[in-house]
Amino acid sequence: MELIYHNESFKLKDVGFPLKDIHIVDNWLPVQLHHWVDRSISCQNIWSKNNQVTGDSPTGLPHHQFWGATMMKGTDSSLIDVGEYPDTDPEISLYLDTKICAKWLDRKLQTDFGFEWVRFQYMGLNSQTQGLHGTTHADCMQDDEWNLSFLYYTNKIWSEHWGGPLRIYDEMQQGLHGRANHIKNHQIAEIPFKPNRLVVFDGRIPHGADAPTQEARYIDRKSIVIRGDEIRLVEDDYWFRQCPQ
Repeated sequence: MELIYHNESFKLKDVGFPLKDIHIVDNWLPVQLHHWVDRSISCQNIWSKNNQVTGDSPTGLPHHQFWGATMMKGTDSSLIDVGEYPDTDPEISLYLDTKICAKWLDRKLQTDFGFEWVRFQYMGLNSQTQGLHGTTHADCMQDDEWNLSFLYYTNKIWSEHWGGPLRIYDEMQQGLHGRANHIKNHQIAEIPFKPNRLVVFDGRIPHGADAPTQEARYIDRKSIVIRGDEIRLVEDDYWFRQCPQ
């Protein structure tokens, strides 16, 4: 497995699918769209500290727990009729901004990379502050060979001194106990956190994200995860055929 860096989007059929490597697209969105996505998910009332990875601990406590929010889930693929919502309701407007952003991101990923979801799983927000290290986990089950996961980093600014890398492992690890040894003995790759970076990978690969360092102070590490258990590859003209005649 290698880390392969790109300057622009690519078609999955051109790099081989199912994916054998991890692909990283820097500066994925134009600046204005990158900032729009960040603005659409920030300062919203949809956030709660419920984004967690659970295990088999007899305590029932989660292995890690972030601030997060669900943007799309399961078969949630219906289009939004803007006319249904009054412009005068600020709470509805915030909700609408986030939903429109989710739908737009979903369609752009599918058209940019040349695929369609067969079994879409989840799109959601992650926010890590100091001390909220991510434990090792996988996004998809081992039987789901045709799965696909994306991580998009929405922060407008980030310093390399603030940490927050994504760590890739060769096996799972339960919880934070023994984390240092797990990193030493089982980490096989490390991807620095960088604004407007998109990571494309097989969701069965064990991975986990570091929290920001103390130097970050109150800056949080924000990301959007988009994943599905099964996709199919499509040609470019497929999306044109979906347009109303």
